[in-house]
Amino acid sequence: MKTLFLTGANRGIGLAIVNEAVKRGYAIFAGCRHPQKAADLQRLASENPDRVIPIAIDVTDAASIERARDDVRKATGAIDLLINNAGVFPHGERIENLDPETMLHTFHVNAVGPMIVVQKFLPLLRASQQAKILNITSQLGSISLHMSNHYSYNSSKAALNMLTRILASELRPAGILAVVVHPGWVQTDMGGTAAPLRPSESAQGILTLAQRLTLAESGEFFTWEGRKHPW
Repeated sequence: MKTLFLTGANRGIGLAIVNEAVKRGYAIFAGCRHPQKAADLQRLASENPDRVIPIAIDVTDAASIERARDDVRKATGAIDLLINNAGVFPHGERIENLDPETMLHTFHVNAVGPMIVVQKFLPLLRASQQAKILNITSQLGSISLHMSNHYSYNSSKAALNMLTRILASELRPAGILAVVVHPGWVQTDMGGTAAPLRPSESAQGILTLAQRLTLAESGEFFTWEGRKHPW
């Protein structure tokens, strides 16, 4: 059985990925900050007790990430697919009101956190026959497209894109793949009700992409439909 660890599993795209991964036969370690308060995730876990295991993790806290890894390691010796999905999106930023603490927190959650998750989980990834890392980015992190002026969010996702390119280069000799994926404009708390895409549609596309990716495609930027995205 393939194993999946993901962050931000309590709602939105993350919760939809858990639901879709159950259908596809994964054993899922579903990470979020407060799993005991995540009613929908707890429901999925109660319905699939051997397949969905909620895991407490705060991606801005290295000790929390280590505890999450240790919790996962008690149940499995390897992780086949790691999806860094947790993210934050500050709204209403203008040059006049930029707050350095908000910017730093956004970078920590959206860019630094995913790298430390990979770092701490690397022994479990190395133990897989063909480990894959999917970092959930955004089209708003594309420098060539420059679609909006969300200072903290856009720049943090651009940073995640570059960090993933570096990560892919370093881990390729070990047979570990790393890519960034734009999940689409999705009907979530972050995406809003005007978004055209349901979380379930995005999740289906992301997992289909994960299943078909090859090591030759490591370091690339994809859309949820599996198309190459402009950097």
